[in-house]
Amino acid sequence: MAGNSDNIRVYGDLDSEVFFAPVGSTLPTTVADPIAPFAAIGWLSEDGVSLSVSTDVEKFRGWQGGATLRTKVTGTEKTITIQALEETPGVTELYYGHGAPTVTGTGETAVARVDLPEGIGSVARAAVFKFVDGGVTKLLCCEKVEVTGRGELAHTNTGMTVYELTLDILGDSFILTDAPAFTAAV
Repeated sequence: MAGNSDNIRVYGDLDSEVFFAPVGSTLPTTVADPIAPFAAIGWLSEDGVSLSVSTDVEKFRGWQGGATLRTKVTGTEKTITIQALEETPGVTELYYGHGAPTVTGTGETAVARVDLPEGIGSVARAAVFKFVDGGVTKLLCCEKVEVTGRGELAHTNTGMTVYELTLDILGDSFILTDAPAFTAAV
């Protein structure tokens, strides 16, 4: 067998993280954490980060017998799903599309007001998804992701409140990794 178990990854070490910044922010060029204005989103559910890639394929058939003679990819979609566990302005801005909270009072009397928009518009950010497995780090860097789906937001005493977000990757995206299977190929 020609397999190499050193190339099998189980991502999700404590250093794994998801970062967001305004669209147009400079993406990383190394596997170090991105710098400001990127901010970490905090704890995610144990489901981690799910990436789905789908393609639309047109099939061309011959008249004689209808056999497929050729295919052509006519569209590609890259979608990421995360479940944020921390209720912070950064998370709720992605979910609701609201602006910055307004704070009145100070200390123990401080109260934050978050005005929810009547209709949620486009919520777009630059994003970096950091995956860590022991000594291997992989960053998925996206110049633009847009929130295109939101899961049901439950407030119960039998489970955590989870902000599920579906993000479409728009524009350029790339992977940076220090995995030996990739760096040794140079």
